[in-house]
Amino acid sequence: MKIDPRLHHYCQNITKGNLDTVVEMYQLLNFKVVYTPPNGDWIMVGQDQLRFAIQITQVEDTPIVDIDIKRRTHIAFLSDNPQEVISKVEAWANNKNIKFRQGGWSDKEKYFDLPDIFVNFVVEVMHTSIEEK
Repeated sequence: MKIDPRLHHYCQNITKGNLDTVVEMYQLLNFKVVYTPPNGDWIMVGQDQLRFAIQITQVEDTPIVDIDIKRRTHIAFLSDNPQEVISKVEAWANNKNIKFRQGGWSDKEKYFDLPDIFVNFVVEVMHTSIEEK
């Protein structure tokens, strides 16, 4: 079945100088680089089984500090164990001396933030059981 229009990618803004760091973080979540433009100011990462990518773009903007505002924009992942995924990223961030914070909307819907790097979004990790609704 042909889908038109078909979802292709989502762009997220990060602070300048952190492109390699965010790519490394996504590699923890089983992503790989799928496209690097000639200027190298942004990059796209994706997962093999999906035809959807995340474009990571460096900007001069200052990250949103208020988490209630910032978490209104997020990219969501599904996992059988969301806290395990978040804890893995937290350990990585702590090892690299990167500021990390986490929270959640419920036991099944959690998020994390790299507040000095993510400009206007957080990363949500939801339990796979939400698909049963």
